[in-house]
Amino acid sequence: ASKRGPGELGAPVDLPGGFGGVIEFGESCLALATDGVGSKLQIANEVGQLGGVGFDCVAMNVNDLICVGAEPLAFVDYIAVPIADPQVHASLGSSLSKACEVARVTLAGGETATLPGIVKELDLSGTSLGWFPKGFGITGQNLIEGDVLIGLPSSGIHSNGFTLVRAVIERSGCLLTDACPFKPNHSSREVQRFLDTSSPITLAEVLLNPTRIYVNPVVDLILESRREGGLVSFESIKAIAHITGGGLSNLLRLHESLGWEIESPLDAQPEFGWISEIGSVTSLEMHRTFNMGMGMIVAVSEEFSELIEGWLSDRLPGTRRVGRVVDNGRLVTHPDPDVVFSHY
Repeated sequence: ASKRGPGELGAPVDLPGGFGGVIEFGESCLALATDGVGSKLQIANEVGQLGGVGFDCVAMNVNDLICVGAEPLAFVDYIAVPIADPQVHASLGSSLSKACEVARVTLAGGETATLPGIVKELDLSGTSLGWFPKGFGITGQNLIEGDVLIGLPSSGIHSNGFTLVRAVIERSGCLLTDACPFKPNHSSREVQRFLDTSSPITLAEVLLNPTRIYVNPVVDLILESRREGGLVSFESIKAIAHITGGGLSNLLRLHESLGWEIESPLDAQPEFGWISEIGSVTSLEMHRTFNMGMGMIVAVSEEFSELIEGWLSDRLPGTRRVGRVVDNGRLVTHPDPDVVFSHY
């Protein structure tokens, strides 16, 4: 509970959805998000490929800020290790710096703790700060039946579900350094090559593909909507969901009574099919655990939906309409009849 009341610096601002914490700051609101990389780090550690996890850490934070309508401004990291290793810190520092450039935020500092006996392996987390003008938070409260859902493609598994991924790897008998046992559809630009580039793409490289940072184009759309005479009105952007742990059930955080009909989902990358097949994971559980190829969903008014869809897809190919808001008793439905969510 806060002792700061309305109008005071730092007073809490109630925004539904829970993707970020918001406080008052004069004529602005500040938004804060904190998160880590989770057990994806264990795979990165195992193969010595830490060059992408900085992107994962920054992305998990700034993507949450975007969902409340905030423009990310700054990021700080926290690294805990059992034993100091200059090479590890150099890899992480470089990765975090590059990720902050992509997210257009200031890497404002960080903390490294060496904790033998407490920490058994590397852990990485971070906190990001963003802002929006007072009255310009994106809450989902103005959603109505018929609003259009626009899906933005993910870059793969992102940073959720890696406990299950590790179990599937063990079951498969594959080594992380083996050639990928399925044909990945990532371009060479998206798959970060950390090993000998003359060798085949490895399973580890596909699984460790960094989380996509959605500052460009989603923040640019928000800024454009706030600009006088902009492409669309701010009111036409109704809600934004970051599809992380919980999968499509994250949509249920955005409105107390309306539902979400996914009519034409984006294609899932081949790694999801491999995980489902090797691990005998049901479609419902796959959609509850992973993003299944769709890392963010923007709900917009039907009137401006084609314009916004075109604007976003020009900047992030593969973005398109995937469904609509419905009055169905607060459910998420899907073309696969087994994929239904009634709670987050």
